[in-house]
Amino acid sequence: MNNKGKFKDELPGENKFKSFFKESGFYIAIVVGLCALAAGAVYFSTNQILSDPEPEPYQAQDNEPQDDFGLDISQYEKPFYEEPDQSSIIDEGTDYFEDDPFIGMEDMNPEDSEIIEDVDEVPETNVTEINNGPREEDASVTTTGNAETAADDDAATEDVVLAIVRPAFSPPVAGKIQTEYSMDKLIFSPTFNEWRTHSGVDIAAPRGEVVRAIGNGTVAEIKNDPRYGFTIVIDHKNGYKSVYSNLVSDQTMQVGQEIKLGDPIGAVGATAIFESAEPTHLHFELYKENKLVDPAAYMDFPKAN
Repeated sequence: MNNKGKFKDELPGENKFKSFFKESGFYIAIVVGLCALAAGAVYFSTNQILSDPEPEPYQAQDNEPQDDFGLDISQYEKPFYEEPDQSSIIDEGTDYFEDDPFIGMEDMNPEDSEIIEDVDEVPETNVTEINNGPREEDASVTTTGNAETAADDDAATEDVVLAIVRPAFSPPVAGKIQTEYSMDKLIFSPTFNEWRTHSGVDIAAPRGEVVRAIGNGTVAEIKNDPRYGFTIVIDHKNGYKSVYSNLVSDQTMQVGQEIKLGDPIGAVGATAIFESAEPTHLHFELYKENKLVDPAAYMDFPKAN
């Protein structure tokens, strides 16, 4: 073969090495550059750390508070108890104050100050009332309540007295009770042939027997009752009223006439339609405070055999 034009010193091994660098030389250069940069960065970082002086230990300075980063914050902080400078507060006409509702009141109108004084005087008046006693209105209410309570107590006392002290009543006729008072149970009625209540006592007496007033009083009513016939009512002025029925029709008595104990007011008759089937008698009722009561509890009647 003809080897003309070739260098004598070129060998097959050298050609392969040159060929490798021609193909991969670019990448090798990049890798070498990166390594150099990394080494330089490590060198400068280590040199900086070694050259910096050690920090002095932290020492707290009196009256110079510092924050967490070592800054002097004494000029920014004030004690929490320090009073604000009232001279620096300017009233801009606001309707309310967020922190203190009384700040700036010295600049308000005199009329507003009077209103505030009136408001301040209210609790003082209440304290005075509590310490010294009730107000006049409360006193009047208390007095009225005491008067009503006293009136109720007097009424209750009067009822007790009337219940304990039995009035001096005498029976209207001298006869025995043939039909008793019975408003809480039924008794037999011969006239209606049935069991009924009875609002008074029937006192046995012959027709024409004189009927007398059981006590002092005034004739309150004279009427012809459709149930119990001719009737006279006497008001005894002590909470009691006596009713005399089944009388003979007689116009000798007058309403408003004064009556004394034992005065004759009429005679036994037969005018009671509701008791017409019974023997002749006086139907007698007694009221206490406009309520029916048993006459036998207030006067002595002869005992029936």
